[in-house]
Amino acid sequence: MKLRELDLTELRRLHETELHEAFPPEELKPCAAMETLVKAGVYHPMGAWEGETLVGYAILWESPGSRYVLIDYLGVTASRRNRGLGGKILGLLRETFRDWDGIIVESEAPDGGEQDALRRRRMDFYRRSGFTFLDYDCILFGVHYAVCLCSPNGKGTEAAVMEAHKALYRKQFSSWAYDRYVQIPRDPDCPLQPPESWAEQKNLPGLEEERMNAK
Repeated sequence: MKLRELDLTELRRLHETELHEAFPPEELKPCAAMETLVKAGVYHPMGAWEGETLVGYAILWESPGSRYVLIDYLGVTASRRNRGLGGKILGLLRETFRDWDGIIVESEAPDGGEQDALRRRRMDFYRRSGFTFLDYDCILFGVHYAVCLCSPNGKGTEAAVMEAHKALYRKQFSSWAYDRYVQIPRDPDCPLQPPESWAEQKNLPGLEEERMNAK
């Protein structure tokens, strides 16, 4: 298996098929938002290939001014699941980013509901793959996530992870949008709001508009 960065045409095809099948609407960025981030040089859609066949994917979001990258989406194609490929993809990512301080993951946190067993299995998957869950968690668009880290070069720290994590979302959204939709770290005294669709669908400022507003 090899990792290769996808071009925009391949990314659109992946979004229309595998991503739509695997992720609920409130967790899936619009493809246009992904393309904007790719063109800004901070978003890296990687395909996992066996020969000419796409068997999985990892979409990485680079934190500005740091050596941290967030796994925004990770998955195995529907026809290749339950074969241990997800763990192999994480192993390839550790090798690809071996000189980086950290690979960050947001894993949906158990909340006492019927999906808790699945959420705990996902968390255990990351633990088995060498990730450590941190002491802080977060809320993004009404969804509660636990946060974990793998530090390929051994230099990652929780304090630095949190700052890099915040920087990802502050770079993309205006201040009012960040305050409304993003909570890093989570405030345990703040009630959890209903899940929200990704902000680009609500016509919030994009990257270019935000850069203009910051001047």
